[in-house]
Amino acid sequence: MSRNRLMLVLAAVAALAVAAGGFFLGVQPQLARAATAEAETQSISSANQVTRSEIARLREQARSLPKMQATLAALRASVPATGATSAFISQLNATADATGVKVSTITVGDAVAYTPPVVDSTPTATASAGATPSASPTPTPSATATAPTPTAPTLKTDSSITADNFSVIPISVSVNGEFAQALSFVRGVQSNPRLFLIDSISSSIATGNSADGATGTDSPSWTFSGSIYVLADSTQVTSTNG
Repeated sequence: MSRNRLMLVLAAVAALAVAAGGFFLGVQPQLARAATAEAETQSISSANQVTRSEIARLREQARSLPKMQATLAALRASVPATGATSAFISQLNATADATGVKVSTITVGDAVAYTPPVVDSTPTATASAGATPSASPTPTPSATATAPTPTAPTLKTDSSITADNFSVIPISVSVNGEFAQALSFVRGVQSNPRLFLIDSISSSIATGNSADGATGTDSPSWTFSGSIYVLADSTQVTSTNG
């Protein structure tokens, strides 16, 4: 091999080495950085899309915020964070004045911690698939029909309602007035801001004296017993337990 040809071969090898070195030292890192930048761009784009969706959702909720605040205020008035029995008694007296009855007594009991109801998980017995129901005899004219047994509603519980934050205050209010007036009083009480669950009603006739001193005046008396409720704020429960 001549000296000139050897020099050409060496020059070609050197050129290839320089090209390879330029690729690995210059081009490949740039390509890697470009690929990384592309991945980061896609990730940022996806995150921006999630952020835009969240902003749209928050804007939609912000438009309904006044309505939700009004609903919360009504619920807080229905079941307040404190007993507020004085305000409740004022509501009862105002309702009595508006419906024409006269309040004779109002009894407020001590608050009792809430006890969750016990849910019966016992499965209901059912007839076997292969059993053939027996034919019922035709009722005779003298037979009396029996009313179907009512089915109790399904009990509902909520783990956020506990004895620590929920309490029940027994209430009993007695009023004097005619039946229509007492009925209006109950309707008014049920429409008041404070929730009053009435679970017992009794009535009696009291004989008193008329305005001219004569005896024998009948005055219907009605007693409504039930409960009002208190749901403490979570911050109050935390500070009390702490």
